Amino acid sequence: MNIFFDGTLEESSERQVRETTPGVIEKSSSIAKPIPEKYKKDVEALRKRYGENFKTGLCIEITLKELLEICPRERKRTDAYTGLVSYLSKELGIKLTIKSQKSKL
Repeated sequence: MNIFFDGTLEESSERQVRETTPGVIEKSSSIAKPIPEKYKKDVEALRKRYGENFKTGLCIEITLKELLEICPRERKRTDAYTGLVSYLSKELGIKLTIKSQKSKL
């Protein structure tokens, strides 16, 4: 019963929180997912094009013609970039909107 009244238990639990918290922070900040091979060239080309602005929260609105010049595809349609759009959104927090003359988006 002395443990509850003299504060020893509270101090030990605080000590544990302080000791474990930095480990969690370091672990979460040091883990960076590598870019999948199929998107590496595209991501690098977009980084080169947008420079310092290529970061989380960026919204890119680009025509299909421009995107085909930056990130070429055999299939010259917006749906050829579906995977890239999804990857940028989920992993990097970047919204890529592709405008096409055929689609009225």
